[in-house]
Amino acid sequence: MQKYNSTEGRIREIAKLPNVPELSDNMIVALSDLCFYQSPVKNSDLLFVFGSNVLHKEIANEISRILFEFQIPTTIITGGIANYSSSYFEPIAESELIFCNIEKDNFPNTQFIIENESKNTLENIEFSNSMFDFSKVQNAIFLSHSYASMRSYLNLKKFCKNADFSNCQIKIPSDIQGIPVDINNWYKTDHGRKLVWGEYLRFKTYGTRGDFPIEEVQNKLSTIEDIILNLSEL
Repeated sequence: MQKYNSTEGRIREIAKLPNVPELSDNMIVALSDLCFYQSPVKNSDLLFVFGSNVLHKEIANEISRILFEFQIPTTIITGGIANYSSSYFEPIAESELIFCNIEKDNFPNTQFIIENESKNTLENIEFSNSMFDFSKVQNAIFLSHSYASMRSYLNLKKFCKNADFSNCQIKIPSDIQGIPVDINNWYKTDHGRKLVWGEYLRFKTYGTRGDFPIEEVQNKLSTIEDIILNLSEL
């Protein structure tokens, strides 16, 4: 059973649910363009699954669906024990919670690699790097939270320099039933707005310091900065 970890655990560098300014229509469009990555899935060398501290069974079901529909010889599932303040705590690695919900016998031609020490998106890949040669990947599918899909793509691109990418997304539930946090609905709920604004702050912090290549989205970031500047001058 998951437990809400209200007092113990590491403090996040960027709050998961930060305070959000009022968002104009232009800002909503710009944030959607920055944070969400979408590309149709195809047969690939690799399925890379980013860690998640929620929806483990749903993620396992999505992995199974992808493996049934597409030819993918290697699947890497990542994520250690999530132990952040104000987050759900489970004393089992995220990757293992996902993997235990997959019927492995259904996929005899797929090699599963389980990384169970990482604590964040970049570590998901860095800690897998000793288990798998990313430099040889030509086509990669990645599975991540929808609102973090662009950042996930850029982190993976840093290691799979020669690959083409496609992806599937996990849509996190919001504070309003029936409205998930996805590209079409995130701004309709308080929870969705906080998650996506937190992503923007991660781009500014992690991208600027070089955790992942930011050049591809620099124009998108500049658009958001221009909107913020214009609002401050009103």
